[in-house]
Amino acid sequence: MAKLTKAQTKAHKEAEAILTKDRLSDDERAFVFDNWHEGATHNNGTAGAFFTPDGLAGDCAIDAVAGRVIDLCAGIGALASNVVALGSSRSAVREMVCVEINPRYAEIGRKLVPEARWIVADVMDWRNWWKTDLEAEMFDSAISNPPFGKVRRNGNGPRYQGPEFEFHVIDIASQLADRGTFIIPQMSSSFVYSGAQFYDRRKEGRGLDFERLTGLHMECGIGVDTTFYRDCWKDVSPLCEIVTIDFEDARECMSTAAEPAAPSFHIPARPAQQLALF
Repeated sequence: MAKLTKAQTKAHKEAEAILTKDRLSDDERAFVFDNWHEGATHNNGTAGAFFTPDGLAGDCAIDAVAGRVIDLCAGIGALASNVVALGSSRSAVREMVCVEINPRYAEIGRKLVPEARWIVADVMDWRNWWKTDLEAEMFDSAISNPPFGKVRRNGNGPRYQGPEFEFHVIDIASQLADRGTFIIPQMSSSFVYSGAQFYDRRKEGRGLDFERLTGLHMECGIGVDTTFYRDCWKDVSPLCEIVTIDFEDARECMSTAAEPAAPSFHIPARPAQQLALF
């Protein structure tokens, strides 16, 4: 568990008091998002559970597609809340589903994002809860600020077998949705944008290895420099990127590549003929 300052401890207790209410006002929700500390009663470092700063969540939400949306490793719902709120100014979110393994986080999330359906489950057990709870229906968009790096897990993505937790979540999301928007470590991205002088595609690295393995191509969406929010996280200050992936396009490309080539027929050359010139 994290060692909180006196100010953090006081604010966390105030947030806990607010959460005893049945219904929360918009101001109360905002206070809880800002001040309920994930490391106060949980070992969030071991679980890699560091909640998305509100400003970063808002920028990330801009890239999320509306319609049916699923938030994987949802925490207490910072990303989901911003996607739902943004839906009031554009195409509305018809359904929001949040998947979170920590029951306490999900309990809080239900009060902060009551519009969402909350499923307490391990994202790595996706085949079971997707079929049982969601009838295996596809989503328009997947969003996630997953745990970063070599975090303990109870399974793998459908294709990726490596150590980076974020790649397992992206791989799983590709099976559930047509598009994905993710906050991941910059070292796991196939491009560099945040904190750099210009956008640049990497020539090598684990992000490119993941793309080659899965056929999923990372883009930077609207282009948000996440270093602006680097000091807004609690207890950590990760350098990260917002990546977007068109899963539907990737599936179509892989399907086309898998189709057998059209049969070729050998047509014998016609014998040369002397042209009659008059």
